[in-house]
Amino acid sequence: MLNTLRKSAASWVMKGLFGILVLSFAVWGIGDIFRGPGRDTIVIEVGDRGITGQELITAYQRYIAQMQPAFRGKLDAELAETLGFRETVIRNLVSGAVFDVAAGDLGLAVSDDLVRENILNNPAFKGPGGAFDTLAFEQAYRQAGFSEEAYVAALRRDLASNGLVTSIIAGASAPRSMREALYRLRGEERVAEAVLVADASITGVGEPGEAALEVFHREHAERFTAPEYRALTVVSLDLKALADEITVSDDELRQLYDDSFGRFTTPERRNLRQILLDDEVEASRARKMLAEGRDFAEVAKEIAGKEEADLVIGWITKGGLPEPLAEAAFALEAGDISDPVKSALGWHILQATETEAQETRSFEEAKPELRAEIAEERVIDSIYSIANQFEDALAGGASLQEAAARVNLKPFTLEAVDREGGDARGQPIEGLPGGGFLKTAFATAKGEESLLTETPDGGYFMLRVDRVTPSALKPLESVRSQVAEAWRANERHKAAQARAQAMAEKVTGGAALNEVAAEMGLEVTTTEPFIRSTLALPPALVTKLFEAPIQGIATAEAADGYMLAQIKEIRPAEPGADKEGVERVTGQLREAFASDLLAQYHRTLYDQYEVEINRRAIDALF
Repeated sequence: MLNTLRKSAASWVMKGLFGILVLSFAVWGIGDIFRGPGRDTIVIEVGDRGITGQELITAYQRYIAQMQPAFRGKLDAELAETLGFRETVIRNLVSGAVFDVAAGDLGLAVSDDLVRENILNNPAFKGPGGAFDTLAFEQAYRQAGFSEEAYVAALRRDLASNGLVTSIIAGASAPRSMREALYRLRGEERVAEAVLVADASITGVGEPGEAALEVFHREHAERFTAPEYRALTVVSLDLKALADEITVSDDELRQLYDDSFGRFTTPERRNLRQILLDDEVEASRARKMLAEGRDFAEVAKEIAGKEEADLVIGWITKGGLPEPLAEAAFALEAGDISDPVKSALGWHILQATETEAQETRSFEEAKPELRAEIAEERVIDSIYSIANQFEDALAGGASLQEAAARVNLKPFTLEAVDREGGDARGQPIEGLPGGGFLKTAFATAKGEESLLTETPDGGYFMLRVDRVTPSALKPLESVRSQVAEAWRANERHKAAQARAQAMAEKVTGGAALNEVAAEMGLEVTTTEPFIRSTLALPPALVTKLFEAPIQGIATAEAADGYMLAQIKEIRPAEPGADKEGVERVTGQLREAFASDLLAQYHRTLYDQYEVEINRRAIDALF
């Protein structure tokens, strides 16, 4: 479905079920648009709706693209499978289809006006100034693989499903007593006086004896255990390294430049703004006012009710506009205004505020790009041949080093690498191949060679595991100084805890906190008013303080010691004094109830419609 077009109150709920679709458009049952060779088989059936393999692949690719920023562009197919992204996509496709089928069965209809309103108001289709941008609309549906007619049909069905969802959650609400109780719980504030007994303030910790070191070393073995290391011999076919070795003549570069001259030419551009009107009469009246010398923005405001920001299309090339807008726009010089031009969206009056002539990059400017392109093509052409020759040599009985020598490759060795790509000192090893190199290294047995494996950038690697050093507790002698320092730190921490608890006992017995702290040379600070979700204090301490009465005492572990605090003030939350806060809680409860209603209805529909997932066919696609 077309989740980016949703604008109802249910949008926050739909994120849970249709999270896969927020990047662009997804398709429900539009098989004639996304069919590809071998992928037109129905792999998921929901009632009478079938989802093809191509639709699944398209949705999966969009989800991967959507998630790439969270992984800084390093999300590959292997990691996506490990994280279960395929199942996430399947689950969301099924969930969307269930609501889609239900809306169709109920006969929910969507008017042409509502479809048009959604298109015009969709932020994804607006230009830099905030106005509807015909080019953005056209590019969006084309990039998603739609024709305009198919896109509108899919949107109409999506809006029907959205109407169904909206009707389900419309009555979700919480009783007043619950809203106010939750507000009081979340909004209550407390003020405390606090003392930190820092580990660093503890002095006089002696040196550990041999027995103490041995016990600490044994009881905290995870802190002093070396990871498993593997020594490897690696042969790598690196695309970039191979490309750097390729020589390309100036004649070849010149020929490619001449053959692809157009790509180094920046086409003529216009900086446009427009007034979009519904009918020809209004458009003619607006054009007449402009011809009389009226300001473009003033006319747009008076005739169309548009603000200045709504008029901006921005810089655009001729090819970026549909006909007949392109001809009209590029007949204009800077400052010119067109006559009204009709399109499927209404009547357009265009103004060119600036123009830019066509520009062409010279041969010298284009040479680096041309050289890289030719080198890359040659590497791609040759790398498969090199890989095949390498594998043939191995099949003929050659060793890894011998096979590499036959194709002029030089193996390299790694004396020690751990599962995270670190060396024996824990430092990251630079330049390791991609494509699951580390996973392959630790899945290959000692003395064995891996398969020749392709990397995400089109290269290859093969490795042999020469030696395995199992994970093991480091001998005490090799880490004695680290164990001793860790023991001292642990002793200081235990002493800080004992001191904080002793202070708490004195205060509980009637002593003043500031006097007890002064005896210890510690400082008492008064906290800012805090609520249960504060991050300014240790969470365990906050929990105890909200269970304590006035003058109540609590202690808890802090990041660098132990903290003691005493409640000085409790400030109840009063619903009647904070209308905005109560409304916020009301909205959160409404969302929670609506989500539960929607989830329950989804389960009911799922049981009602037969859902069949062809796992074998899906596995073949991946």
